[in-house]
Order: sequence, then structure tokens, then C-alpha cells
Amino acid sequence: MDAHRHYLRWMFGTMALASVAAAGFVALVDPYGLYGLADVPGLNRVKPPVERYRNEIRLARAERFRPELVVTGNSRMEVGVDPEGAPLAGTNAFNLALAGTSMEVTIGQLRHLAAGGHAPRRVIAGVEFVDVLTDRPVHPATVVPPLPPATQGWRAHVWRADALYSFVSLKDALVTVAIQSRPEAAMATLRGHNPLLQYHQAAATEGYAALFSQRAAENTRKLAAMAQGGLHGAAVRAHVAQLIDTAAAAQPAVDVDLVIYPYHAQLLALFEHASAWPRFEAWKEILVQEAEAGRRRHPAARIAVHDFSGFGPIQCEPIPPPGSKARTRWYWEAGHFKPALGDLLVARVLGTAADGVPAGFGVRLERETLAANRHRIAGERARCAARQPSLFDGVARDAARELARRQPAARLHTAALE
Repeated sequence: MDAHRHYLRWMFGTMALASVAAAGFVALVDPYGLYGLADVPGLNRVKPPVERYRNEIRLARAERFRPELVVTGNSRMEVGVDPEGAPLAGTNAFNLALAGTSMEVTIGQLRHLAAGGHAPRRVIAGVEFVDVLTDRPVHPATVVPPLPPATQGWRAHVWRADALYSFVSLKDALVTVAIQSRPEAAMATLRGHNPLLQYHQAAATEGYAALFSQRAAENTRKLAAMAQGGLHGAAVRAHVAQLIDTAAAAQPAVDVDLVIYPYHAQLLALFEHASAWPRFEAWKEILVQEAEAGRRRHPAARIAVHDFSGFGPIQCEPIPPPGSKARTRWYWEAGHFKPALGDLLVARVLGTAADGVPAGFGVRLERETLAANRHRIAGERARCAARQPSLFDGVARDAARELARRQPAARLHTAALE
């Protein structure tokens, strides 16, 4: 009997010590940047991108920094805007943007920060056009249900226990130690920027043509599926209004900058061939209208819409041909821009852009400037198409082929192009 009890004590004691040691190792290495117990070069200074509890961990970090300026949006902002870049130096900025998320997440994030007493004074919000395309027309009277309230009480903090003590957390802590000596390993900064360092190796090995081609194929399939669809205008109106109201309720004099992304010309050309361009223009008008309405509801706030779309010299950056080792300056591929372009974007929003940035990059949209903006983009498109006809021809050919595959009636058009 004594031997049996001794064995049980030894077993449970070992388990308890191992558990404490594992949790202590996770807390010390701190793969998610939650505890700040140690910041040791070669051990844990470089953090891997967060793969789970992404929003919870992002918000917990933001609460610690108490940022005055936040950047929100999807992966385009997450990888493109460095809150520690030159334009935001000294502003206590934080990047809340998360890949694969929509404006509902942004609204929830602002609500969370406001509830904790950390409402930012400025919000630079990337707004995504592709998210509001639908595969079938949407009735104008569609009612958008209000967003559900955030989880409250102890359930909202259960993730912290799992983040401290679990096999996944232990594995992430070991990954953190392992990447310290790998300069091109996937990583993310504590202020929320994912610089896509791993793309450097991919670009060097496969070339930028492969990166653009792979993303173009994904975008073509996605947009072709919505070629006969509509625009969820009701959702755009509801969510932009909620974003503005949430930011202004917590900070009446808040600055809200709605940013239309600087899509590369390849992706904009795909908008055209997937019959999405009229919806793109309609979407911009809704943004302008909701910004106007927001200014009427919140007269102390400053609300602006910035259009970075177009076919200017930046968005029309040439794609290196297959086999070329040339590097791009502004884009990883047509949907994601590099921090160098993110710096220009932020500088334009803040009004600090240096001389030399094209005048058409980042146009302030108002009801009165919509027509002139359309004229600007049309002129830029003509010049871009003249410089790079193969880019537009390639998009047209791929889009027609995908549309023909989905719609037998379109096969005649494909044959004409080929």
C-alpha cells in the first residue's frame, strides 16, 4: 500500500512540477507578447505571428500600449502598415488589422478598447471592397442585423489560461526561440505589424512573377464567382455608420480616416473584367455618403475618405517577368503592398507626404470630387494600359477563361479573345 501511495505522490508531483515548468517557460519566452517578463535578444525578442486567439491577443497588447492612433482593416493593412514606420514615429500607434477579417471585427475592436477606457484619438481604417461583393443581387431594402454584444465575464478571459498552459503554447514558445537566428522567418511586431519577411525568400526562390500569378489566380476565381452578383450596400452603410459612431462615442473629437486600398493595377483590371467596376464606383459613393452622415451626427469629429485606388505610377508598378530576379518596390503581389507603400499611404493620410509622391495617390473623396476622381482614374488607366498592355491582356484572358468555365454562354467570348 505504501509503495502504491508513494508511486501516486511521485506521479502527481512530477506532473505538477512539469506543468509549472511548462507554464513558466511559456510565460518567460512569451510567444504572444502578453507578459513582458523578459526581452532577451537571441531568446525571445522576435515574436512569431499569432495563429490562434488572434483578436484577443491583439486587443490585450493594445490595452497595454494604450495607443492614441490605431490602424484597422484586413491583411492589406496588417502587412502594409508599420505603426513604428517613419510617418507614425512618436504617435503611439498600434496596428489592429487582422488577415481575413471584415469591418465587423474592427467595430468590435473599437468597442472593446472604448469599454476598457483606451479609446484612440485617431482611427485609420482600411475598408475592403471585395468583402461586400455578393454572388447574387441584394435587395436594396435588406436589413442588416446589429452586431451581437461582445462576450462578457469570465468567459471572455478563458483564452488566457489556454494561452499560458497548453501544448500549442509550449510549441509556440519553442518556435519563438528557434526563429531568433532566422532573419527571414515569419514574425510580427508587438504593435501588430506582420512584415511578411518570409516572402523575401519566396520571392528570391520563385520570383515575383510567381507570387503575382498565384494571387491573381485566386482573385480571378473569387471575383468570377461574383460577376453576376451585387453589392451589399446595406451592410456597407450599417457597418461604416457603426464604426464612426463607436469611435466618436468614445472620443467625440476623434479623427476617422476611411482608406480605400491601393490595389495594384492587375487587381483593378480584374474588377473590370469581372463586371465589378460599376459596383466599385457605387461603393465609393456610399462611403462618401456615410462619411457625410457621420459628420452630421458627430460635428466634433473629423471624418474623411481617402481613395488610394487608381492606375498611377505606383499602382501600375511593372511585374517582373517569369525567371527574372528583379524585385518590386511597392507590392508583394496585386493585393498586398509593402511597408514602403504603407508609409506613403499613412503620410498622405496624415498630410505629411513628402514632395515627389504622385498627386493622384490618395485623393480625398467628397460628393463634389467623385466625378473628377473617376476622370483621374480613367486617365491613369489609359496611360498604364499603354505602358503595360500585356498586363491588361493577361487579366482579360484569364478572367474570360474563368467566366467561360463557370458560364457556358461566355465561351464564345473566350474564343474571340484567344
